[in-house]
Amino acid sequence: MLHRRRAPLFAGLAALSVACVLSGGPVWAQASGASALPSTAPTANTAADAFAVSGVKVDINAANANTARDQAIREAQAKAWSELYRRLVPGGGNPPRMSENDIARLVQGFEIDEEKVSATRYVGSITVRFRPNAVRDAIGGTGSAQYVEPPAKPFVVLPLTVTDGRTLLWEDRTPWRAAWEERPATSSLVPLVVPDGELTDAQAIGTEEAVAGNADALARIAQRYNAGGVIVARTDLPAGGPDAARGLTVDVTRYGLDGSRDTQTVNVKADAADRPTDVLNRAVTAVGAQLDESWRRSNVTATGPEQTTLVRVPLSAVADWVETRKRLTGIGAVTRSDLVSMSRAEALVNLTHRGAPDQLAQVLSKRDLGLTRAAPPIVPANVGAPVPVQSAEWQLTLLPHGGGAAVAAPANPGAVPLAPSSPMGAAPASSGLGAPPRNLGTLPVRSAP
Repeated sequence: MLHRRRAPLFAGLAALSVACVLSGGPVWAQASGASALPSTAPTANTAADAFAVSGVKVDINAANANTARDQAIREAQAKAWSELYRRLVPGGGNPPRMSENDIARLVQGFEIDEEKVSATRYVGSITVRFRPNAVRDAIGGTGSAQYVEPPAKPFVVLPLTVTDGRTLLWEDRTPWRAAWEERPATSSLVPLVVPDGELTDAQAIGTEEAVAGNADALARIAQRYNAGGVIVARTDLPAGGPDAARGLTVDVTRYGLDGSRDTQTVNVKADAADRPTDVLNRAVTAVGAQLDESWRRSNVTATGPEQTTLVRVPLSAVADWVETRKRLTGIGAVTRSDLVSMSRAEALVNLTHRGAPDQLAQVLSKRDLGLTRAAPPIVPANVGAPVPVQSAEWQLTLLPHGGGAAVAAPANPGAVPLAPSSPMGAAPASSGLGAPPRNLGTLPVRSAP
C-alpha cells in the first residue's frame, strides 16, 4: 500500500509550469510530493485526528490552473465540513447551509494527499483539519442541541489471534496483526494506534495480561503511547489464515483508564469474491466503525457557547479532592475548571462548560459525579462571624462507581471557608473577614485547542 507524503499545493503548480514549458501544451503534472517512486510508509502507530477529514476528492475545471486550485480548496472544505458534521452530530444528515467564508473560518489547515494539475483542470485528494472549538461553536449555532465529543486521546489496539488454542500477540506477526498494521490512518471518531511490537511493548503488557484485562498492564501500554485507553480485538484464525467462506468473528473490549469497560462482538459475513486478506481488512474496518458508533452513543454532550458555573465540592478528606479532579479529567463538555477557594470542608470551583447546568449534570453522571442544586447558605446569627463571600447554586459530589445518575447529596449549610490544611496544597487563607483566596490554580481538565 502506497502512502503518499503531504506536499504543498505550489509543488504541483511548479511541476505544471515545467511540464508546460517542455511540452508546449496542457499536460498532466503529478505533484512532487506524490512521487511515483516508492515512499516510506508512516509508522503504524499514527492516529487520525477526529477533527480532520481525509481523502476528500475534488475534480475542478476552470479557466486557468490558479482558479481551478482555489475552487478545489473551497469545494474540499465544504465537503469536509459536511462529513465532519455527520460524524459529530447524532443523527447525522447534512449541515445547514453556510457560506464559504464561514466554513473557511472553521479550518485550521489542509494537506494535499495527491494532486494532478493541467492548465485548466485540478484533480486531487485533500485532508482538511478543523479548529475544534470553532467547530463546537458552529454546531451549536446550526440549531443542533447536541454533538459527540471525540476522545481527547487515541486508543491503543492490541490485535489478539487465537490459533490452534494458542493466543498470540507479540510472538508472531499474524495476518490479523498485519491487517491492523496496514490500516490507513483514515478519518475516524475514535483515533486508533497500533503498537510497533517492540520489546518495550511486550514488557509493558504480556499476552495473558491482555487476555485478562490486567489494569496495571493496560495502563502501562496506554502510557507508552500517550493513549486514553486500550482496545483488545480478539479473533480465531486457522493456522492457514482466515476462511473467506466462513467470515470472521471479533470480540472487542474497550478499556478506559478510569476503569470503564465495554465489550461487544463484531461479525463479518462471508463474500464469495473475498480473498483471505479482504476478510481481514473488512473486519478491521468493521471494528473501527463499531467503536465509533459505541463512542457516539455514550458521549453525546451539549453544544452552544461556553458558560461558567460556580459549584461547591464537599470534602471529607484530601482523597475526595483528588478523586474529583480525576473524574473531571477528559470530560468534553467541561473545557476548563478553576479553583476559587478551598477549606477543610469544601472547595469552590468555577466550571467552564457547554450547555445548561442541567445538561452538564447528565454528562457528569456518566463519570459518577453528581451535579445538583445546592442548599442556600445559612448566615451565622452572631454579628462578628465571617460569612462566605461567594455561594454556589450547584453542588458537585462523588457518586459510587456505576451509580449512573445524579443523586442529590446532603447539603452542608453553614459551612464557613477555613484555612486549608497543608496536604491539599492550597495557599493559606487571608486573615481578614473570612474572604476566600482567589485564583488558586487551574485544574488540568483538558486543553481546549
